[in-house]
Amino acid sequence: MTNIREYRKKKENREGKKQENFKTQIARHRIHTTLRIICIVVVLAVAGIGIYAQMKNQTYSGYVIVSSVEKQQSSGTSVRAYQNGFITYSKDGISYTDYKGNAMWNQTYEMQSPIVTVRDKWVAVGDYNGHMIYDINSDGSVQEIDTNLPIRQLTVSANGVVAAVLEDSSVTWINVYNPNGEKAVSIKTTMQKLGYPMAISLSDTGKLMQVCYLKAESGSMKSVVSFYNFGEVGQNYTDTLVSSYEYANSIVPFSAFMNGSVAFSVADNQLNIYEDAEIPKNIYQNFLSEEIQDIYFNESYIGLVFLDTQGNGKYRVDLYNQTGTLILSQAFSIEYKDIIFTKDNIIIYNEAECMIVGYSGKEKYTGEITEQTQLLKSLGSNRFLAVTQDSLDILEMK
Repeated sequence: MTNIREYRKKKENREGKKQENFKTQIARHRIHTTLRIICIVVVLAVAGIGIYAQMKNQTYSGYVIVSSVEKQQSSGTSVRAYQNGFITYSKDGISYTDYKGNAMWNQTYEMQSPIVTVRDKWVAVGDYNGHMIYDINSDGSVQEIDTNLPIRQLTVSANGVVAAVLEDSSVTWINVYNPNGEKAVSIKTTMQKLGYPMAISLSDTGKLMQVCYLKAESGSMKSVVSFYNFGEVGQNYTDTLVSSYEYANSIVPFSAFMNGSVAFSVADNQLNIYEDAEIPKNIYQNFLSEEIQDIYFNESYIGLVFLDTQGNGKYRVDLYNQTGTLILSQAFSIEYKDIIFTKDNIIIYNEAECMIVGYSGKEKYTGEITEQTQLLKSLGSNRFLAVTQDSLDILEMK
């Protein structure tokens, strides 16, 4: 007779071995599955890198118009890139049209010399020497601001905060308005005290403001670049003025924020970059021996245009990153209407010609584009929106 205890013992051993084998099979299956997933991810990553590198270094021999929409445009109007389309403005009003030709919003007004400033989703338009400002969001909602004083300069932040330089006989005011139109800050300036504000700019959040003053002192002129912090940190400083930098024998007519914490100013003889979201510090200073022709920038790059003295072209654009590193010095010969920076390229264009250059300096295209181009806007990859006098053309580079 079989011993029941031995039978049970053998049975438990067999079941234990089966369970161990089953666990081993599961573990092996998981390892194989993981390895397959890793291999797939690696292959896709390599393929993606290859495709990106190919697109990044791709050159073009021409273009095709993949779609075209007719549009009506009155004489005396100007266009600027905005969101996924463009804005058109004149003395009578401003409107936003997307790249498909759809009218998104329209705001009428009466102005003699409209000043238009754009930042992300917000557009602010004011009348030079007038007193009305229209602060407009991308959904078309608008806040009217009556400054009660003549407007000299205007800027807007990425969240709709507006700053304006206002003239008041011997006194100049810098007023800051919330998106709801309420005056939040008012700074009184005079030539004797602070100097005259030559340029103003706001950070993305509207918390920081950069003001470039021109001041006479001891028979000579100097510039003072000042930063105001309207947040908690700024409340610990007199008049919320958290930092200032003086530049002797310099005139600073241009300033801008690249984002919430990096700003720059351009003088007639130098480029300065500042960094810090609370108390901006001068992290880079470059003295320039050539006369600047134009200034272009986005959230990543600063482009300064000079006359080319090396004989490689008529002009030269020097491209700097946020820390002041010179990324590229590119000569070109076409007469330019505008220069834009995309993810991978510099686009230089006029009404009939375009030049595309990679940040490595590789020239990808130089040739014709749609005639009477008023605005060229990148739509990603190799597609562009060309706004002409009477049409919206989608161009695809080939």
